[in-house]
Amino acid sequence: MQVHATGDVEEYAAAAEAFLRADPCARNVLLTIIDLVRSAPATYNAAPSFWWITDSDAVVGAASWTPPHNLLVSSLPPEAAGHLAEAAIERARVLGLRPLGVVGPAEAARAVATAWTAATDDTIGRDRPILLNEVVSLVEVPLPPGARRRGLAQDVPVIAAWLDTFSAEIEHVAPGNALAIAGHMVGSGHLDVWVVDGQIVCMVGYRDAAGVARIGPVYTPPEHRNHGYARRLTYEVTAAALELPGVHHAMLFTDAANPVSNSIYRQAGYEPRGEHVEIDFAKRNVERRH
Repeated sequence: MQVHATGDVEEYAAAAEAFLRADPCARNVLLTIIDLVRSAPATYNAAPSFWWITDSDAVVGAASWTPPHNLLVSSLPPEAAGHLAEAAIERARVLGLRPLGVVGPAEAARAVATAWTAATDDTIGRDRPILLNEVVSLVEVPLPPGARRRGLAQDVPVIAAWLDTFSAEIEHVAPGNALAIAGHMVGSGHLDVWVVDGQIVCMVGYRDAAGVARIGPVYTPPEHRNHGYARRLTYEVTAAALELPGVHHAMLFTDAANPVSNSIYRQAGYEPRGEHVEIDFAKRNVERRH
């Protein structure tokens, strides 16, 4: 078993993309990162890093790190976790940075995080279960006041502020360049908003890769909540995505501990299909504040 490393997205794609496409829902974020690094490198604040794991000639695992985001891993053989962690630790040393955690399918992410913390002065500060949800049968939900429209350039400053606020609310790693991310989402046509009396009150982003549309982020500012905007916009964005050529499935991730968001998406026909985790690192013997 061997871990291969590169900073070249094309080398990584040539080696690992077929493996990622073999499970396009569970590995969807890894797939879309390839596209984002190609098309919007300014959304990251350091050079990306990529790894793939082979057993003989077969790819059996993959990972990427796009600072400031966490190390993202696919499913992988348990015996590969330590080798991947070792390679990522070396890359972090070269860059003078460190991932703030690990994200991926529960078993693999926990194995890599355990290997990482055994070899560093980091410890696991939080292990948050995340549900991978897929549409079984899309269900229309009630129509609130207002209407959906595509995000426009004029929306970008507001969307950027919402991305920062959303990250803080869910205690997620803040975007490296929220303005660049918002601009790319709008410019590439991957963000819709709900508008009431000329004011945007909710946003839903989406990406598609390997026949799967991944919905998110979904955000409604507190003053506009409890009106059904996010539920309806998610339904409409999902319906539109499923009409795209080659798209056959829709999915999204939710915090397993948030019954409100999980209920909203289930009303539209999403059902849990697997558990991922977001693991945050903390320094040993240092109090972590949330």
